[in-house]
Amino acid sequence: MESGRQVPAAADAGRVQRRDGPRPGGTDGGLRGLLHPATVVGARFADVDGGRRWSLASSAVIAVVCVSLRGGIPESACWLLSKGRREEAEALIERYGIEIDVDAELDERTATGQAGFWALFSKDHLRSTVFASVFWAALVLPYFAIGTFWTQVFDALNMGDNAVAALLVYSFTAVAGVTAGCLVVDRIGRRRLLIPPFWITAVCLALVAVWLHSTPVIVGGFLFFIFLNAASSALTAVYPLEVFPTSLRATGVGFATAMSRVGAAVGTFLLPMGLDRFGVEFVLLVGAGVLALGGLVSQFLAPETTDLDLAKAARTARGPENG
Repeated sequence: MESGRQVPAAADAGRVQRRDGPRPGGTDGGLRGLLHPATVVGARFADVDGGRRWSLASSAVIAVVCVSLRGGIPESACWLLSKGRREEAEALIERYGIEIDVDAELDERTATGQAGFWALFSKDHLRSTVFASVFWAALVLPYFAIGTFWTQVFDALNMGDNAVAALLVYSFTAVAGVTAGCLVVDRIGRRRLLIPPFWITAVCLALVAVWLHSTPVIVGGFLFFIFLNAASSALTAVYPLEVFPTSLRATGVGFATAMSRVGAAVGTFLLPMGLDRFGVEFVLLVGAGVLALGGLVSQFLAPETTDLDLAKAARTARGPENG
């Protein structure tokens, strides 16, 4: 087998078609698709005696299934190459038909070395760190804030108090968005799936804030927001992985994930306070501002990594001056 040969991806489980990484929707995207039906089922448990305990205990069953499915998963070929274990990596590439440019990965290892946490904020990688953290946090902050208090938001908008109906509309729209995002993420490109939805969803929330008494605007604006935001969430499974080199990938993705959880927690904590003190108009405009910030940062920092192997994607993400 030639050292730099790229083998067509065929049976490499858990990868995007041309990458040694998870499929679109493998983290936030795919989990959102499962989260919403689970939320509806959980709501039904609330009326059962001891239902909350059963609902909480059910997560242990899912965890056991996930752990059992992970048994026997081989090491990442890119990680093996980053550790100098070339023979093992090439055997894995040959066995699973993974498409990896071995020479490019080895060159990347030589160029970056064994990077530590503070390398995320170095000149070479600060761009990727800022982009991955901001775009992910900007996606989830308004999403989880509005999603967690969906019925409360609808009540504040005088759209009725049918919690189950509101939850079903929210859930199925989000599932449709996640599904659409996973289907097109490798077809239309990363930037097209990220940047336009940021601006469109920002406009949607702003329109709802301006026309608080228009039922068509409220319903249409929220449905567009939920659908497009969920569709873009497919990128959380691939973009953070692609913008960092192998030596820094786990650290970079971990940091970006942490920032997204901070964003989700801040939004969930502040939304009810904002509703009580400043009203729904203020909350919606803040959400629109967060989405606009995500769009602005992505407009300037988001690399187009579609159809690039991980080594080339990481170099592209660093920008021309650092690539």
